[in-house]
Amino acid sequence: MKASPLINLSRQRGAALFVAIFLITVVVLAAAIVTLTSVTQHTGQARAGQADQAWYAALARLESEIPGILGSGACPAGGSQPIAGLQTTLSCERVEVREGPNTQAVFNLRAEAVLPGTIPVRRTARAQIISGD
Repeated sequence: MKASPLINLSRQRGAALFVAIFLITVVVLAAAIVTLTSVTQHTGQARAGQADQAWYAALARLESEIPGILGSGACPAGGSQPIAGLQTTLSCERVEVREGPNTQAVFNLRAEAVLPGTIPVRRTARAQIISGD
């Protein structure tokens, strides 16, 4: 029996090599895309967790200073204070407000928490306290 003139097996040898190289390249690219997506997703989740931690550290700094402000009627000394591994700073401004015969002290507070690193994470919390005389 004679082979069909349209199919010449001696000319088909190199085609399998090209198909194999193409398939290996496609599989490697797909694996690289999946790995890159996974790393990006995990990094984003870690940064979101650090941002939450910084937010709560700033809130904790505010809450720790409020009783002293209400007790003394004055702004606390600022400065840096570590809370849960983050550096927090507090700024306070006191403003006197008169409403008729009453005078009230309004304290504007701003706490910032910073998680140092290659790309630092910063979160700020603000509060306003009104203390009547």
